[in-house]
Amino acid sequence: MTLKDDRDVVRALGFVTIYSAWVEEDVDELLRVLKPLRPFDEAIRQLPIVRKLAHAAGLVRQLDTPELFGLPEALQHARELFDRRNAVVHGRVYEGHDKVDYIQSGRPNVPPRPIDSSELYALANAFWDCRDRFIGPVAFRLPGAVEDFVRRKA
Repeated sequence: MTLKDDRDVVRALGFVTIYSAWVEEDVDELLRVLKPLRPFDEAIRQLPIVRKLAHAAGLVRQLDTPELFGLPEALQHARELFDRRNAVVHGRVYEGHDKVDYIQSGRPNVPPRPIDSSELYALANAFWDCRDRFIGPVAFRLPGAVEDFVRRKA
């Protein structure tokens, strides 16, 4: 499913927010499946998403199975998406006197920059595509890989 650009910056930002939240939920589910390697306790639940992604990638690498080839890299790619998401979600969008939309970072010494709906829809669509990289492995390949790992370590 690909969202079409309707030139609405606020609507596009909403899709970025919703789709990224779904990816966060997918990552939490991935960590639940990996709990035999490391409990998905309150300390892990409270981590920022970029730290959860790094943690999950490390656990997947421990499984050392070709069935999950590409999953650690997909988690790394998601970190890049969340960095981009954070910049737009935590920034302030406003229209300049020149009728161009700008985003002002919440970080000091970062100048405002133009932003348009196409950038935000592309990010939302990237989050949607990212979900596909997690859902299949978590539902079909990861549980068996975890079971095999636990058996090998027993």
